[in-house]
Amino acid sequence: MLSPDLPETPAAGRLKQRYRVFRRLLASNSEMLELMAALEADVAHLELDDASVRESVVRLLDGSLLLAENLNILTGNTHRALYAAHAGVERAVRETLRACPDSASFPLLVPLEEACDARVQEIGGKAAGLCRLRRLLGEAVPPGFVLTSAAYRLFLSENALHGPIRELFSDLTLIAGRRLFKERTAAIRTLVTRSPVPAPLVEALESGARRITADPAARWAVRSSAVGEDGRMSFAGQFDTVLDVATGDLPAAYRTVLASRWSDHSVLYRLATGFTEVATPMAVLVMPMVRARAAGVLYTRDPRDEAADRMVIDAVAGLAGEMARGRAPASTLLARRSRPGEVEPPPAREGGDPGAPGPLTPADVRRLVTLGLSLESELGHPLDVEWVLTAGDEPKVVQCRGLRSTAREPRRRVAPEPREAVARGGTTIVPGRAAGPAHLATTADELLAAPEGAILVVRQAGPELAAALPRAAGLVAEQGNQAGHAAALVREFGVPSLFGVPDAWRLLADHQALSLDATDRAVFGGLLWPEARERARSRARHAASRRLAGPLHEPVLALHLTNPHALGFRPAGCRSVHDIVRYAHEKAVAAMFGLGDEVGRRGGHRVCDLETALPVALAVLDLGAALPQAALERGKVGPEEVASPPFQALYRGMTRPGVSWAGRTQVSLGGFLSVVSSSVSAAPSDARQVGGRNYLMVAPDYVNLNARLAYHFAMVDAFVSVVPENNFVNFRFRGGGAGPERRDLRARFVEEALRQAGFAVDRKGDLVTAWLRRYPARASEEGLATLGALMGCARQLDMLMRDEASVRHFAERFAAGDYAAFA
Repeated sequence: MLSPDLPETPAAGRLKQRYRVFRRLLASNSEMLELMAALEADVAHLELDDASVRESVVRLLDGSLLLAENLNILTGNTHRALYAAHAGVERAVRETLRACPDSASFPLLVPLEEACDARVQEIGGKAAGLCRLRRLLGEAVPPGFVLTSAAYRLFLSENALHGPIRELFSDLTLIAGRRLFKERTAAIRTLVTRSPVPAPLVEALESGARRITADPAARWAVRSSAVGEDGRMSFAGQFDTVLDVATGDLPAAYRTVLASRWSDHSVLYRLATGFTEVATPMAVLVMPMVRARAAGVLYTRDPRDEAADRMVIDAVAGLAGEMARGRAPASTLLARRSRPGEVEPPPAREGGDPGAPGPLTPADVRRLVTLGLSLESELGHPLDVEWVLTAGDEPKVVQCRGLRSTAREPRRRVAPEPREAVARGGTTIVPGRAAGPAHLATTADELLAAPEGAILVVRQAGPELAAALPRAAGLVAEQGNQAGHAAALVREFGVPSLFGVPDAWRLLADHQALSLDATDRAVFGGLLWPEARERARSRARHAASRRLAGPLHEPVLALHLTNPHALGFRPAGCRSVHDIVRYAHEKAVAAMFGLGDEVGRRGGHRVCDLETALPVALAVLDLGAALPQAALERGKVGPEEVASPPFQALYRGMTRPGVSWAGRTQVSLGGFLSVVSSSVSAAPSDARQVGGRNYLMVAPDYVNLNARLAYHFAMVDAFVSVVPENNFVNFRFRGGGAGPERRDLRARFVEEALRQAGFAVDRKGDLVTAWLRRYPARASEEGLATLGALMGCARQLDMLMRDEASVRHFAERFAAGDYAAFA
């Protein structure tokens, strides 16, 4: 600070006030970014009506308004339009919050007949689908009840699990280390399985069971019905089902289904498909067990050829749980749609045993086809139906979802592959070609280790494939059912796949790379079809970038203003809180960039002369606690006395060994004549000789240099702190004594030297603007040192520039630290 006997001038006071406003704005910017990061994590796990979420949103709205106010104080109200933009964003945010359902009002239990589509956020996709079918089919769909997503949230809150689960889930990603991933998911499952089922949920389970039957010996099926299940994605096989449960054991079975939400493969599936944790709360469906003579899956269209006149029926005796998980073989029938009861002969070269009689009679087939046609007519699209035949031959529907099919590819007119296939046969699940490194896997760990673009080879196709499918190019399985969960998953991800390839494991084990033609059911050794490899890489990149945005994403978290130089970077372009924060920060930095020009233009500031051996006169203005009191009193300060790391970094570069600020000893004749020509036409005020005053503003974390050296000027503006998000280094360089061509060559040298040093650069003629943003302190200070050296090397360099070769030569010399080349 200035001493009492050295009163501060009004101009200096105004500058210090602006700097204090700038500091407040940077502090608010950091707080807003931290709040947004925390909110993004919160809304992945908590409902929008959660008190902590709403508190964060209010703080963001208030904080972004404060940013707008500070920006206008800093710039003299030149950004008043930002207030209207903020008002529009606030309206959108508050409308979003008002539209959010109050999850606290959801009941704990909903009977299946009341589980309509409008309540899907309470009862999940599976239960909503069965409710719809029960209204169509009546008793062909067993009765049941749902413990809702509100029950799930009550389980977590009563056992104080929200915080620990969020902490364990915080850094789990598709690329997390396998050991870390398994440890974290196992820890979450342990937390859930060791937690008691709250009394209100036990009472709800008992009440729901009594509504269906008073038989104390009744047995139950307890199944997942997560929000999102059987919707945009199927979640096929991702959660556990517990069968044959006694009424007294319903709470334990309920907890088992909840815990399966954090199995390795279900967590990986959600990560791969972009679902946040809060988007898929677990409702649980409870239905009485059906004593089954046979069970299976009905596809109302052939998934491989939707236009064909057939349905596909997979059946086993008894219950179909093991078949659906790919662990038990099924009898597959191709049943004609147009003539219910008739069965097509199996196509050639298919795996398995299509056409085998299995557990179904012709009358059973007719009933199932008739049921499928009726459902498809009512619902308007092909279906994937899980069915059970009772001992009395009644078909019961226990699950139904839309069928994901693949269009039949036209027969390709290509020459046959010159090499012999190393494996043939099986059943095409998804047609197409794929090529990549071979990866054989028998365990979940081995699946997680699959590289991007691999051809997976497995003995058994099961739901755990979800861990690897987003990155896989193709899949070959020795065993697997086209009606199983794994088949639904590979169709979701569009991975060319063959199931049931005879002896695939032995035949493919010794190959480093494989090429799969799933359409022709053939596998070749080596890498063929480069275009297929690129398609696989593109699909993997798309899977990795998936993320389903929640309601607050657009009005709060989304960033639309990404390019400060674009025409749309203005208040009217702010559509979110994040946009307002970004706009205010960028414009505040730009305002500080011009502060040095204002100092030089207006003058009237009490300054200290920098005592330096450099032939450059620098007047130092202290913006706060950077100069010692003694220096302020004597009006002079040594470089070592300036308590500003950004200044010290800049000065360190200016005084690097070899960097010369003296006049040039070598000047080309063309360069000299160019300078003379320019000087004759220049206004006297355009040139300021070395020794004229230049202005330097400093603070402990800030430096602004406005230097006019001969016929050119340079501006450095930098803020460097321990918070990388606040840090910036700006640089502007323009002019010269030579003619336009040589000034342009010198500007191109400056541009190239800065690019090589890691700066972002924009050049228009002889004006070069460069910047570093959000770098750590050490990197920012190194950038400042580079600028200090560059200003000395570039001074009067236009007189040495002759051609493009000069640009390359001097850029290489500067990058190599050969500063003597510029003397």
